[in-house]
Amino acid sequence: MNPCIIPTASEDTVGDGRWISMHNRFVQQAKTSEPEVVFIGDSIIQQLQFSTLWTERISALHCINFGIGGDRVENVLWRIENGEFDFNTPIKAVVLFVGTNNTDCTPHEIFEGILEIIKAIKNRLGKVYIVIPTILPRGQFPNPYRERNDHVNTFLIDKFSNEANKDELTENVYVVPIHENIVGNDQTISHHIMHDYLHLTNNGYTKIFGKVYDKLCELLKSK
Repeated sequence: MNPCIIPTASEDTVGDGRWISMHNRFVQQAKTSEPEVVFIGDSIIQQLQFSTLWTERISALHCINFGIGGDRVENVLWRIENGEFDFNTPIKAVVLFVGTNNTDCTPHEIFEGILEIIKAIKNRLGKVYIVIPTILPRGQFPNPYRERNDHVNTFLIDKFSNEANKDELTENVYVVPIHENIVGNDQTISHHIMHDYLHLTNNGYTKIFGKVYDKLCELLKSK
């Protein structure tokens, strides 16, 4: 059985209950806030809210951030199915970014899990726009995890950018390729883009997630 398609709460390996506390807070925020755009995913999404891009541009779109560091595909699926998307006001768009933490899964398992999340979002929010930034490369030097993420991106781009695959699942889903032009000609990643070769710097967010902001603006104008 593919673990990515089984909704699973994150294991509390530390013992301080932070993950479930954040989830419970998000559930309450869903009931009491009135966002138009929801960002959900792992630490890349979580840390986006502390960037200049978020404070100066993205937040003006009436956004809420449901990112949790370390989250895997099955964790995000569980969160959506357990109250985080039970909003009392209409949501116009969702930005979903997850997958890089599923290091023990195959690219196709990760891809199938992302499809399950998309189904869960559509079941709860209807004909909402769903924006999926591609998974970023990781590690200063070439490594198997980069290859895994690239394969997932290939699956996503083929599924949602190929006119031949248009169906109910792909409707209003947009893949934004943000993984390009990060790895240099020497196949290394600069710490000026990713300070720890996984998480983006402030300038990295502006350069990389600026494309996501542009896509959101385009979609929201047509709403």
